[in-house]
Amino acid sequence: MSTEPQDTERLQLLQREISDAQALLASIRLDISHARSEESLGALYWLVQENERLYLALHDQTQRAALEADTANSALQDAIHASETDQLTQLPNRVVLWDRLTHELALAKRHATPLAVLFLDLNDFKAVNDRFGHDVGDLLLLHVAITLKATLRASDTVCRLGGDEFVIVAGDIPQGRLDRFVDKIARAVSQPCFVGTEMLTPSVSIGASTFPEDGDLPESLLRKADAAMYASKRARVRPLDPAAASRQIST
Repeated sequence: MSTEPQDTERLQLLQREISDAQALLASIRLDISHARSEESLGALYWLVQENERLYLALHDQTQRAALEADTANSALQDAIHASETDQLTQLPNRVVLWDRLTHELALAKRHATPLAVLFLDLNDFKAVNDRFGHDVGDLLLLHVAITLKATLRASDTVCRLGGDEFVIVAGDIPQGRLDRFVDKIARAVSQPCFVGTEMLTPSVSIGASTFPEDGDLPESLLRKADAAMYASKRARVRPLDPAAASRQIST
């Protein structure tokens, strides 16, 4: 058998240490691609010299290293997902909103296509929390998030800013179609629904801005959509019956 001199010396040294000790756990790294091996009862041993035999229990660490790498990568992906996701609704959060809006605005400028930004705020959401508790309020937010995702196109982005506020970024929505698009969303959200054990009829105030008419910067479009939403909220007709307001969020 042929071995490299340095490998032979290291193996002989290890063999002497083993013979002098009752037990030894050692970790060594050898280039054994040139050596002959035999397998016996699951243990591999290598012929070092003609009349000497040194037994080494070898464990292939390739699979373990790959598993550790996969685990680390999975943990990293989980951390990234958590940092970009609203934990209640599982919608993208404001961090993702800014990235998506910036990206979609750049595409709209490049291809000379329209872009709409919608700012949504649930009406009388505080009344729900006050009467039914925050658990029902959370379920209502989750219901609205699911409804918005089901109503919008796959290319649209809906994010939760926090509280009862949502933002939608929708490409290729010209001003001529904007009212119809907003009405479609408002009607979908305003359908009566069971939230826990309570039957509620939510409603939403929506403000919108469009590129290029309302600006060509992300902050300009968000600011104008936000202002339009508050104007819509101030203009809406509030419920007359406080008891009805607690059960039917808006009429």
